[in-house]
Amino acid sequence: MTQRLFLVSLGLVAFAIALLGLWPRAGHEANTILLIMLTLLAAGQTAWHWRSALLSRLFLGAALAINTVLIGTFLLPESWVSADHWRALLTGLPGDWYVANIRPPKLILLACLGLSCCALLRMRLGYGAATLLAQTTLVLIFTIVTPPEQSLASMPLIGMDRLTLLIYLAILLLAQWLELLPALTRTWRDTLVPLMIASVITLICLLAWQHQSRNENERIAQETYILGDRIATQLSSEVEGQLAAMRRFAKLWSLMGQTSAREEWERLARNYYNDFSHFMNIAFIDRDSVIKLVFPDEGKNHELLGVRLFDAQPDSPLRNPLELGIEGHTGIIDLLQGSKGMVSYLPVRAPRDDDIFGAVAMVVDLDSLLDHALRAAHSDIFAITLSERGQVFAHVGPESRLAPWGHQIPIELPASNLMLILQPTQHFLTVARGRLPEATLLTGIMLAYLVFMVLYMYRREFQEHHIVEQANNGLKEEMVRREKLQNQLQWLARHDELTRLPNRHFFLEQVHLFKEQMPLTIMILDIDFFKSINDKLGHLEGDRYLQTVASVLKMPVESAGGVLARFGGEEFVVFLPDCPRGVGRILAEELRRNVQAAGLPQPATASVVTVSIGMACLAKEPFALESLLQAADEALYRAKSSGRNQVQVAD
Repeated sequence: MTQRLFLVSLGLVAFAIALLGLWPRAGHEANTILLIMLTLLAAGQTAWHWRSALLSRLFLGAALAINTVLIGTFLLPESWVSADHWRALLTGLPGDWYVANIRPPKLILLACLGLSCCALLRMRLGYGAATLLAQTTLVLIFTIVTPPEQSLASMPLIGMDRLTLLIYLAILLLAQWLELLPALTRTWRDTLVPLMIASVITLICLLAWQHQSRNENERIAQETYILGDRIATQLSSEVEGQLAAMRRFAKLWSLMGQTSAREEWERLARNYYNDFSHFMNIAFIDRDSVIKLVFPDEGKNHELLGVRLFDAQPDSPLRNPLELGIEGHTGIIDLLQGSKGMVSYLPVRAPRDDDIFGAVAMVVDLDSLLDHALRAAHSDIFAITLSERGQVFAHVGPESRLAPWGHQIPIELPASNLMLILQPTQHFLTVARGRLPEATLLTGIMLAYLVFMVLYMYRREFQEHHIVEQANNGLKEEMVRREKLQNQLQWLARHDELTRLPNRHFFLEQVHLFKEQMPLTIMILDIDFFKSINDKLGHLEGDRYLQTVASVLKMPVESAGGVLARFGGEEFVVFLPDCPRGVGRILAEELRRNVQAAGLPQPATASVVTVSIGMACLAKEPFALESLLQAADEALYRAKSSGRNQVQVAD
């Protein structure tokens, strides 16, 4: 009774936390759906702890229905139910409702799904409750360690909202574990292995999902960056094309000289002005910085005639063409006409003596230029902003429901640090994201659950069959088991379980048995840089390396009439009776080459695994095993210190 009250209290606490932390507020109206689902889940679990099965099924069934629909929005292909259909369904609701804002992150939904299913299955081990809770635990751990920004097209659960949700799930998960613990303790022998296998499968699927999600995010980020770079390149090309045209115009004006007629100026300027719609005007400025000619000569442009620019714009780069004979560019400035723009000044020289007698000014209207460059990119799925040193000059697209990330791409313009900022919308992320990560994760979790059930049922049936068989053939099985155990113990006493090779004890027996068959050869083999294999690839991979090395060494040694044994760690030892020094040296080189030819990757050297071999040979009495091993070990040390992957023979 006390435990039941405690579990009910945990459910009520979880409900209160969800209610207080996720209550819908301005800008977070979509929390309503999440709060309804969490409330139903907490109520259903609390009713189960209180042993009210009917209420529990009603609440949990409703929570599971909402959960299934939300998971379906992640899994259904865009061609089946598009994001526009979801948006149409939510358009009429008050507040900030859209498909990416009504669904929690995928891991949150899976955690809620696991809790709901476990409670609906009455937390019975025979229905897989243990594996559901283990999977939910792993999912919750990944929810904690996965950055919130990795969840594309879902609720932006950050700060207190995220903390509230994690505490809520942790409390409900703890309550279910406490209820299941007594049954799990009684049947742990039947449950442990299937549970571990199912947990490993789930962990692999979560890691695969994490990797695929990261790749999917990078793919979408790359696509949006390419779009932004294309816009920036187009904008740069527009300005560069205009500047190239004005350079040609300045050369023509230089050929015309100071005496050219006004009509001829206007005719030439009109041709260039009409080719580029972004020009505000084209002007001619004399050596004293006075504007003499301007086209078109109308409106605010006409008011510029006679203006001395050194007075109106003292910091103008006009001195570059007038005094130094080089181009001058203003970047983005406040034009005399009252708008934003850029001005480029190009020197004009006399055709005969090459003296500077003025400059041609190209005035580009920024609004017109940006409108032309961004017109093709105008869409409701991207927000594009152009700014310089924090000052915004243009913004195209929506200003809300944007992704939490974007790209900043510099635009190459003369004397300007203009930056293009492209930010995708949540709608774009909903449409563009692939379904493979979620499909992989959900399929893997279901597979792990089925594997648990199959293994669990198999173990239960096997146990029952074993009990019946043991009752009928108890004595016979006992004798057979004892005999097998004795054989195993005898084998284990003389062999290494990992490599299946003789161990040190068996090796010493063989040495003493054949010590009179001189000459005797001893080799000690050590895998080079083996510690790096365990550190970087893991001990399981290190065990596999040991098994592979043992397999390539065993056949040559046994063919030569010797004994190969594992001496400890990454060391192997070879004993060859009746083996002269030269023959032993040839065999040692063969063993070294065989290991290298196995092609096992070595992370420490970015090559393959090799061995160093120290060899010692005793040609005549007296026999002293310790001295022979010491000599071989010293030779091994020389092989190691001389660069490894070699054979050294003791003197």
